[in-house]
Amino acid sequence: MRIGTFGLVWLGCVLLVSGPARAQYAAPGFPMLPQGLLPIAKAPAKLQSPILPRFWHEADPTRLAAGRTQFFEFVSKNSTFPEGARPTPGHPEIPMPTGRLLVRVLVRPDGSVRQPPRVSKRELALPESSYPPAAIRALDAEAQRVLGALRFVRSKSVQDSLVVPIRFIAQ
Repeated sequence: MRIGTFGLVWLGCVLLVSGPARAQYAAPGFPMLPQGLLPIAKAPAKLQSPILPRFWHEADPTRLAAGRTQFFEFVSKNSTFPEGARPTPGHPEIPMPTGRLLVRVLVRPDGSVRQPPRVSKRELALPESSYPPAAIRALDAEAQRVLGALRFVRSKSVQDSLVVPIRFIAQ
């Protein structure tokens, strides 16, 4: 009895000297991860567009051109070639998809874009079968990210529809 009691007292002293205990809990089937040691990745800021005019309804050519210019400046400034469409270091021979996507955007009367915008046609440099499916999905996701953030002025119409071309050129 004395040896068992001595062992428990010795173990208690060692635990007290080693520092404060940090309890961790993981649900069954999930790994325990150390708390506070892993860096927390920041979520990217949500893209917000300025309120753009509904230029496709303009009868005045000057206002039509100004609205179209403002629209395409926002799209070109905020769209980038996605990393998921680039070849991996292990497979540099895979071509990067370049070309144009035609995306259908539905604009609600309140000026918001109905989610998600739909890719209606892909006009790529090579046939789609020569690119990895993940690269095609990355291009689609980038187009949906940028065009899904658009905001337009309010309108009395029920819903507007327009087809937007987005060009992806790998550099």
